[in-house]
Amino acid sequence: MATDLGLPRSLDPSLLPAAIDDFAHWFRYPLHAGDFHPLRDRHRLLGYYAGKPLYGRLDAHGRVDRSQGFSGDLVAVFVPSPARSWRQAELVFAHMPAAEVERAGKRNWPAINAVLAQALRRHLDAPTPID
Repeated sequence: MATDLGLPRSLDPSLLPAAIDDFAHWFRYPLHAGDFHPLRDRHRLLGYYAGKPLYGRLDAHGRVDRSQGFSGDLVAVFVPSPARSWRQAELVFAHMPAAEVERAGKRNWPAINAVLAQALRRHLDAPTPID
C-alpha cells in the first residue's frame, strides 16, 4: 500500500485566502500543510482536504458565537490530485448530527473526517454541470 506523503510542496496553504472566494469567511484561521488529509479511492489518490465543524451562529459583531455549540454543518477545502496549485481548489459542505461533532468535550475528528471524506467522494462522483 502506498504511504501518504502529505500535501505537495507546491501547495502553500497561506495562498488559499487569495485563491478561493469566501475562504476567509469559513476558515478564520490559517491552515497549515499538516491540516490536510489525503483522500483516496482504494489506492488511488483523489486529492487533499482540510475540514472543520461550524458553530451554530455568529454574534452581533460577526464573530463565532461558541456558546451556541456546533450546528452539525461541516466545511472542507479540497484540491484534486494531481495538485500543483490551488486554482482547482473548492469548498465542499457536509452535515452530520450536531450531537456527534463532539465526544468527551473535544471535537470528534474521526467522525468529522469520515463524513467529510464521504461527502467529497459523493461530490467527485457528481456530474459536471454544462455551462
